[in-house]
Amino acid sequence: MTDAVADALNDEESDGPDRPLRRSLERLSQILALAGGAVFLALVAMSIVSIVGRKLFSAPIQGDVELLQMGAAIGAAAFLPYCEIRDRHIKVEVLSGWMPAGIRMWLDIVAHLALAVMALMLTWRTGLQTLDIRASGEVSTLLSVPIWIPVALLVPSFALLTVNAVYRSVLVAPGSGVRP
Repeated sequence: MTDAVADALNDEESDGPDRPLRRSLERLSQILALAGGAVFLALVAMSIVSIVGRKLFSAPIQGDVELLQMGAAIGAAAFLPYCEIRDRHIKVEVLSGWMPAGIRMWLDIVAHLALAVMALMLTWRTGLQTLDIRASGEVSTLLSVPIWIPVALLVPSFALLTVNAVYRSVLVAPGSGVRP
């Protein structure tokens, strides 16, 4: 059975108290991931127009690299909560592949908790950075985009990543009665 089929069956079989919470977290994560994908599609379109304009008409899009940097950060951050709620991050099982399933489960819980701590720190520090950059009035070099805006757009992704990591670690722990 493929992982996608197993996940679908687990979702349908889970009638526990976590089902509304998991569905809400998955829906929010999916919306963010789709928004991140839309950002990347827009960046690709902008890059194509800029490259063609540069080569054929000597008229690239002004500030395309600035927009690409800002958009790539926002888009990449938007995928992280979805990867976490679906437990689809890259795992290196070279060291743990031979271990019993129970030990691997505990290692996964520790990994999710570590991610939760790091995501919480990213959320906190990025929020503070947003306030600091806004107060200083820093803008991008070519387009004069206030830098605090793209930095602030990272905060919701990091916050949802934190919540999803806590969900994956605490609520899915043995004895919780909640399925992963």
